[in-house]
Amino acid sequence: MSQISLCPSNWGMAAVVIGLCSGLYSIQPAYAQRTTENAVAEAEDAFGSAVGNESIGLYSSTSARGFSPTQAGNLRIDGLYFDQAASLNARLSRGSTVHVGISAQGYAFPAPTGVIDFSLRVPGHEPAASVVVAEGALFSYARHSIEVDAQYPVVQDKLSIGGGFTYTRNNAHEVAVRDRNYNGAVIAHWTPTDAAAVTAFWSGLKTGAIGGDRPRIFLGNNPAPRFRAEDMTSPDWLYFGFRQYNRGIYGSYDFSDDWILKAGAFQSINNNPRVFNALLLNTDSSGEGDYVVEQIPARFTRSLSGEIRLTKAFAGPGHRQQFYAIARGRNRDLTFGGGQRLSFGRARLGAFPDLDEPVFQTGERTGTETHQLTGGLGYEGVWSRYGQISLGVQKTDYKRTLTRPAGTPVVGRSSPWLFNAGGAVYASQRFAIYGGYTRGLEELGAAPANAANRDEAVPAEITRQIDAGIRFQVSPKVQLVAGVFRINKPYYNLDANNVFRALGEIRHQGIEMSLAGSLTDNLTVVAGVVLLKARIFDDSAPAGTKPLTAVGPSPRLFRMNAQYKIPALEGVLLDLKIESASARYITIANTYKTPADIGVDIGVRYTTVMAGTPVRFRLQAMNVTNEFGLTAQPSGQIAPFAKRRVEFSVAADF
Repeated sequence: MSQISLCPSNWGMAAVVIGLCSGLYSIQPAYAQRTTENAVAEAEDAFGSAVGNESIGLYSSTSARGFSPTQAGNLRIDGLYFDQAASLNARLSRGSTVHVGISAQGYAFPAPTGVIDFSLRVPGHEPAASVVVAEGALFSYARHSIEVDAQYPVVQDKLSIGGGFTYTRNNAHEVAVRDRNYNGAVIAHWTPTDAAAVTAFWSGLKTGAIGGDRPRIFLGNNPAPRFRAEDMTSPDWLYFGFRQYNRGIYGSYDFSDDWILKAGAFQSINNNPRVFNALLLNTDSSGEGDYVVEQIPARFTRSLSGEIRLTKAFAGPGHRQQFYAIARGRNRDLTFGGGQRLSFGRARLGAFPDLDEPVFQTGERTGTETHQLTGGLGYEGVWSRYGQISLGVQKTDYKRTLTRPAGTPVVGRSSPWLFNAGGAVYASQRFAIYGGYTRGLEELGAAPANAANRDEAVPAEITRQIDAGIRFQVSPKVQLVAGVFRINKPYYNLDANNVFRALGEIRHQGIEMSLAGSLTDNLTVVAGVVLLKARIFDDSAPAGTKPLTAVGPSPRLFRMNAQYKIPALEGVLLDLKIESASARYITIANTYKTPADIGVDIGVRYTTVMAGTPVRFRLQAMNVTNEFGLTAQPSGQIAPFAKRRVEFSVAADF
């Protein structure tokens, strides 16, 4: 049995940081921040939420009902529109919530694929600091990280400043043989009056491989090989990295006559320096394929976005009504292409050649510029005894310009009307029936790494969603939600010439269920299941061809998180996570599947107070059965599940 190796030097560094923070704040009472972060305890349903480093539920910012809300452009910061080019790092974002089904009913201007709303680590009006140190190990896996957050009131009850930084080093990571990451954030929160609040922020992230980027594996029309991330080795010169930045300002003003003004402007930048990628194409069941290495010139994605929203509220006995007027906009620029690929013949997983760095001749890049401006009016009414209704109409003007080297710019325009309508009927105090329809204009992603037009972002397209269901309050602390949905989108994939383009339509329809809450005083459960039927209607296929099942989403996915407080041991909490996915296709021709899999994570956390300081110790074991499984993309790319591993962390609030 392998030894679990903890890194003494990292713990020594943590002790110094904890000691310094303890000295700085020893005269102040403790204000809990990181020690009490608990996604299970805070979850209202099982459809997806994140708190700190914990993510639970069926859906996330990259996967909801079989699609990606991030790819679709359905992200918000405190409810305001945000076009993301760079991810919001954990020093800036405290968490997020997925809004689908009935949880989207009271959300202004919902969108197909769901909306992800981020909450930031807005500093409070008391001095405080937190430190989290984590160490992971088992077999060849090793991860070391330290996180520091702090806040300080510059002007008492008026202006506070907070921020933090993270350093992480991974050995035997799934993406790189070795990599390290630095990220940080600064946030200022100003409340000049009781009616006004302004928040400004900056965050940055730098990451890069220091031991070679792992090759990307693309399957041929055959069964998948059995492999792990450790089998995908690379020479040290084959590196990958990026730098990401987010900054913005948003705020609100509450007028005395129930008018509320909210506004925000955000800039998001993702800079990719010159990098290398290795691909193993047409990989057969034995793990052998065509080994290709590509050098990609420096490229970037930059976006400026924002929203202004004016709300008028009316309230009376047993009812509340709101009218919305919004203006949203974005300007996104990106570059891609210009790379050169060199082929090095056949190679096998676990036996990649140790190549010397070759000489590449990269070319000019292609640019895409997107402008979009949207105006809308909305209404929401809630009657406590009868139900609720939400309506919205938007008019958007969309322009996309594609400029190839030495080519004539290609301009595409669209000015559609977008609609949403939803409502719920309260059949009783515990039972509600809901339904809704949404028509949106969503981004559909970019060409995959094996495409002839790699990284080319495709135009935004009209998408549609209809859903309905029930909500039942099982007990005061337990809620059940069950619903059905159907989403229609244009279908993009590789054609016969390996070009990523529109080929037809894709339809996702299914059933989703959520059960969340405290079953007893000591047991909390967040459990959900989605049964999905994802069908592709390919217009380029021969006449009479039957619809295919989409590659990627699982037809059946079950996820459960449970926590149990041990009555006899104060402060001790046991964690359990179970994830079960059915067999799913891994080839676009629907000829081969990956087997069903069940993953189990277990853990224990102990929260106590030491010398007046809240401290949380947490031990987690992930994939304890060492289950093997694969994720698959429509492009043919496959990736293995992470192996069994153990992580231990200590959090302290000062």
